Amino acid sequence: MESCNCRRNVSATAVPVETLINRFPSCGIITVSARICDVDCKANNSFISILYGDDINQNNSFVFTSAAPGLPTYEHVSGGGIGMILTAAGQASGVNFYEHAVLSNIHFLHETIIGNAICSIILTSNGRTFEVPGCIFTNLENKN
Repeated sequence: MESCNCRRNVSATAVPVETLINRFPSCGIITVSARICDVDCKANNSFISILYGDDINQNNSFVFTSAAPGLPTYEHVSGGGIGMILTAAGQASGVNFYEHAVLSNIHFLHETIIGNAICSIILTSNGRTFEVPGCIFTNLENKN
């Protein structure tokens, strides 16, 4: 039986962010929390959640949760550090973003030249797309 290796806890809390909703500019406040596991673990060992409150249209606000995100893909970042790319299927609750949702892209940057960050978030639900094309800075902890 494989052991579960969950050493990365990432969070960014109540961060102002520029977003795209169906490719139209918007802005709001985002909170991202994740526990990233290196091997296939039980659902209760890994998770990702996103809480977004839209300042322009509250109908675009949502909560996304996934109890079993995919395994991360690791890449070395120019200038030093590690990038972790993750995808996840989960549930969204909101007016425009609800029920089944797919987080098709999220990059976690660790110990890079710009620090620790979450970048390039893309989430789709019910034919609508939510994007954070830039980066938000985070707290990332190693749990060894």
